[in-house]
Amino acid sequence: MEQDNEPAPTMKRNTTLRKIPAVSVVVVVEVAEDDSVNSTRVQTLVAQMLRNPRSQPAKVEEQVSGQDSPGVSDQEAQRGIRDPRDGITGGEKVTFGQSDLTAVNGVNDDVDLVPPRGWQAAGCSPGLRGGLRALHRQVGKCWCHTAVKKPLLYTTQLTVRFPRLAPMALITVAILAVTAVFLVLRVGRARKLPQGLREVPVAGNVTAMEAYPQQQLRKWAVEYGELFQVRFGRQDWIYANSPSAVKEIFDKQSQHTSSRAPSPVVSDLLSGGMRFLLMPYSAEWRRLRAIVHKLLTPKASNEFIPSQEFETKQLLWDILTDNDNQKNFYMHIRRYTTSVVMTSTYGRRVPVWECEDIREIYGLMQEFSEFATPGKYLAETFQVLAYLPKWMQWWRNAALRSFNRQAVIWMKYWNRLRTQMEKNQAPDCFVKQFINTDYERMGISELQASFVAGTMIEAGSETTSSALNSCVKYLAAYPEAQAKAFVELRRVVGEDRLPSFSDEAELPYIRACVKEILRIRPVTNLGSPHYTSADIVYKDWFIPANTTVAINQYALHFDPARYENPDDFVPDRYLHHPLKAGAYAAHADPYARDHFDFGAGRRICPGMHLAENSLFITIACLVWAFEILPPLTDDGKIGSVDVSDAAYEEGMNTLPKPSELRFVPRSDKVVGLIRREWQHAKEEGYMLGSVKVNAQGMVVD
Repeated sequence: MEQDNEPAPTMKRNTTLRKIPAVSVVVVVEVAEDDSVNSTRVQTLVAQMLRNPRSQPAKVEEQVSGQDSPGVSDQEAQRGIRDPRDGITGGEKVTFGQSDLTAVNGVNDDVDLVPPRGWQAAGCSPGLRGGLRALHRQVGKCWCHTAVKKPLLYTTQLTVRFPRLAPMALITVAILAVTAVFLVLRVGRARKLPQGLREVPVAGNVTAMEAYPQQQLRKWAVEYGELFQVRFGRQDWIYANSPSAVKEIFDKQSQHTSSRAPSPVVSDLLSGGMRFLLMPYSAEWRRLRAIVHKLLTPKASNEFIPSQEFETKQLLWDILTDNDNQKNFYMHIRRYTTSVVMTSTYGRRVPVWECEDIREIYGLMQEFSEFATPGKYLAETFQVLAYLPKWMQWWRNAALRSFNRQAVIWMKYWNRLRTQMEKNQAPDCFVKQFINTDYERMGISELQASFVAGTMIEAGSETTSSALNSCVKYLAAYPEAQAKAFVELRRVVGEDRLPSFSDEAELPYIRACVKEILRIRPVTNLGSPHYTSADIVYKDWFIPANTTVAINQYALHFDPARYENPDDFVPDRYLHHPLKAGAYAAHADPYARDHFDFGAGRRICPGMHLAENSLFITIACLVWAFEILPPLTDDGKIGSVDVSDAAYEEGMNTLPKPSELRFVPRSDKVVGLIRREWQHAKEEGYMLGSVKVNAQGMVVD
């Protein structure tokens, strides 16, 4: 809601907000005993101020043009509305008119609805003009208020007294009632809270969320339709639950829906304002985004295919030789994804899980996750606390210490690659290309650039490993899907070689498995949040600036109207989606989109091409090499595979809990091939762009 000291809002031509709250405005003028007032002038200016085509537009036009008023109807007379042609004598109190501000049309561009010259010409003193301007600001508050609030009753009284201009006697004009009755519409009807739900002071709707919030968000989407609003603490979140809503809000209006919510602790202090994923929409963010997207295009991502194939060979070997306890596959997959991301970012491999790089990176990620836990810091909810004197901000020192630790680690990797570049020993990688962009001339510091690289490592490591660990669980839980994938691999690849990226076009079922796991287990449970930097409109809904808007992936991905049996893992549903996710995200038809796991708009995941490549080659090789089966219990019986929400960690992100699975080699021939391929890979190394590196990721002369 706008503050009283803000300028009165202006309205634009051809604005139609059919589901804006109905605002009923009554203007009453009381005239002193010894005076009279030209009622036509006042009526004209009041109508001009409210400027509503539903409020007797013909009468307004005639009055504005200086013609006589046509009078009032019998119904208006019964309601006490006077003919503005009649003068008002002293001591009378007259209601001039009533206007329902339920639509706004036909207003000239940038017209101030309280024209000061008009009031001045009518003989109104500065006091009256100020009062009427304040009146309009109150109306503007009602008009601009979010259209997805619960039903509220707003009553504002404003009385302005001003001296009569000589030789007139004292006139008291009381604009007594600006009564705004909000019959707020939410998702196509009057908005009501879900059954049994209450907004708790401070917490908002947080207390109504389940341990796995995605299920509650799905329920609300079914109940309220395309858009609904919840309140987390002090912040309103509006969820988009249909492909068309995502397209219109996040893509077509991306100029105003690409920011991030203010975060005085996690973004400003803990991240120093440098964490790319948390930065607001600004010129600096756009410069960084342009560089990141250029360096992670499909073509650029394909430069890292040799490293992904290399890492996949090690993953096959690790699982073959180190999963007797049925548990270690989980960490081997995490090592694989971290090594792929580190190699593409810094040209630096992670050959084993227990190493310094892993401890540092996952230590930072764990520390960040603890700081970012919703509700941990009051200053995130009550952001006015960020304006306390620094010595009173009890959270400040801990956040700054964490930021300094991050800066030291990210700059260590940055400087190490700098040194390699000076010695002509640096492999091709994202940061090497970043350095060659002449970033400093664009006003980007080394520390900021190192945080961008660090963000890529943070974002890419855990998300891809979560998708892969989810996929092997679902393949074990749905053996019929795994069988179809294996039949396709045996037909296309055979048993004499490993699958490769050159097989991708002929492996539609493997591609479908990639899409299906991203559909059924999207990366986040709370949706992909953006932040509006200006007021926007979608269909009949008005969404104000400074509101979090989020893509409700679970509502979109489990819509039975789009997906038959949405709770089942059925890759077959994607056999007619031969393209990558980016192509469908850019499609004009929002319902042609395969899934929404990578987000939308200007904040769509820039690393999606690299992630899709990793998922494809890894799933193909794992299914080719192993039959993925439920675990054996201690008494030798076949156990079960849990793919319910209980098999995942609670919280904002999708993270499968460590579990047990068997990876049974398809044949002795496959075992021998895995051994030979890994031995050969260790001896020969691989290409990173135009540079050959060995198994340690070091450049080979």
